[in-house]
This record gives sequence, C-alpha cells and structure tokens, in this order.
Amino acid sequence: MQNYIFDENKFIGERKFKEEKIDGKIYLMATPCREHRFIQGNLNTIFNNYFKKKKKRCVSIFEDRLNSDIDNYFEPDVMVFCYDTSKNIPLIVIEVLSSSTRDRDLGIKMKKYAALGIKEYWIVTWETLSIDIYSLSDDKKYEFYKSYAYFAVEDLTHRLSENEKKEVVTEFSPVSIPDLKILLEDVFYFVK
Repeated sequence: MQNYIFDENKFIGERKFKEEKIDGKIYLMATPCREHRFIQGNLNTIFNNYFKKKKKRCVSIFEDRLNSDIDNYFEPDVMVFCYDTSKNIPLIVIEVLSSSTRDRDLGIKMKKYAALGIKEYWIVTWETLSIDIYSLSDDKKYEFYKSYAYFAVEDLTHRLSENEKKEVVTEFSPVSIPDLKILLEDVFYFVK
C-alpha cells in the first residue's frame, strides 16, 4: 500500500518515511523537529566546509542509509566518511536524540555501531544543547570521552569567577579529527 500526501484534494507526492532495520525488525521514525534538522545541517556544513578548505578526502552526509547486513541498516543523523580509512564505514556517526529514538540510540544502535568499527559516536541532545562523545576502544566498545554543553558566555559572566570563566569551553575537536575546531555556538545555531 502506497502512502500519499494530499493538500486540498491535490496530489503532492509519495510520502517518505525514515526507517531502520535492527536485528530484522523495521522501525519507522517520525519526521525530525526543526531543531533536530538545524543541528544536522549545522554539523554537515561545519564538517564539509573544513574538508573543502583543507582539501581532505572526507565528506559529511545526513539522511542516508548505513547498511550493515541483511538484518541491519540504520539512518544516522550525520555520518562522516574519510576515504583514506574506509569507503563503507563512517569515521564518525552522530545521532541527534529524539524522545522516540533515545533508547535505541543509546542502546542497541550504539552496540551495533561499535561492532561495525565506527571510531567515534556522538549523541547530541538539542534540548540541553549538549554533545556527548564516545570513542571506540580496542575491544570494540564505546568509552565515554567527553561531554560539551553550550552556554552563552555573556549569560554566565555575572555568576562566574575569573578562573571559572577561563574554564568555560566554547569549542572542541573530534577525537578522530583533532585539528578541526568546532564552536558549540555553530552547532546549536538557530536552536539556542
């Protein structure tokens, strides 16, 4: 059965659902909210601008399928591929949490991504403007690396001592691409 979108009895087109298959079970996913899409677009732009400027053989994509095997395929929010490593396995996978996917993203998908050998896994929570980064260990399990949260520094200045102000993190680098500096305000641009 086909699903179509109609507007005032006018055919618009076929409706597309995001779906993933995990251990043979299909999961239909809701259309992401605006904040979720902003973060996807922001991260995609940050990575691709850097790759282009540095002439790196890497690309960031979003809304694309990652095939594992006949019983497993995923649709991560953002994937970073570098062609000096593997053309089929992303270097970094980023999931922007939604209430409907939270348990899968932090549970079974995290384990599946580790088993595939994806070096770095990010969990972005737009409601708290935070990013948790996990790095793949030698035994193919993710270990927590660091967490970053965006705060408008000007909102904090009246409450922080001078030493505390020096400790406020406004940028970070991916574990796998240490020379790339990412400003937290750029990740959460349009969301904050």
